[in-house]
Amino acid sequence: MYKIAAFIEFDKKITRKILNQKKIVKKKFGNQIYLNHPVHLTLFTLNIKNVDKLKKIYINKKKIQSKPFTINVTRPGIFYDDPLTGGHTIFHHIKKNDRLNKIQLRHLIKINKNLNIVKKNMNLFKNNILKNNYTKYGFPFVGKIWIPHITIASIKNVTNNNKYIKYFLSTKINLKCFVAKIKFYKIEKDRHDFLFSIKDF
Repeated sequence: MYKIAAFIEFDKKITRKILNQKKIVKKKFGNQIYLNHPVHLTLFTLNIKNVDKLKKIYINKKKIQSKPFTINVTRPGIFYDDPLTGGHTIFHHIKKNDRLNKIQLRHLIKINKNLNIVKKNMNLFKNNILKNNYTKYGFPFVGKIWIPHITIASIKNVTNNNKYIKYFLSTKINLKCFVAKIKFYKIEKDRHDFLFSIKDF
């Protein structure tokens, strides 16, 4: 079984900004979950049995290039007591729009139609929306419940009133860039192996 992900990556200005924030977290708190992950927006992650079959869905098909669109990186946020990590996960919001929603849904439907998605730990999701999404697509955060974001790190053993957490949540950011492609990766723990990219959204 392989874990794959569809990412949107950013221009140098935004990437540099997020990497600097990761460096600050590492200096203050040491190694933390997600610190070593590339700067990206996750459209979805899926568990599949065959990477070659995934490639066949996209590679060597008629080349269609979608028109690039703008993506906005905005206010800081935090997932307190993140159940996936046991820490406080700090991030920046991506301004949600219909284009992002449609892109995510289109490719989830396309992959599910052509591949058998491995769905495990069904009882992990107590929220019915998350459970239904996971059952249908193999990814729980689809549609209105999805919060597009760029993760900086998930910090363990800090209080909600930690000075840095309060400072981070008070910072302002409003940057935007054009998106011209989606990149697919194979993931194993902190390792991200690039598979292929597409320009057809």
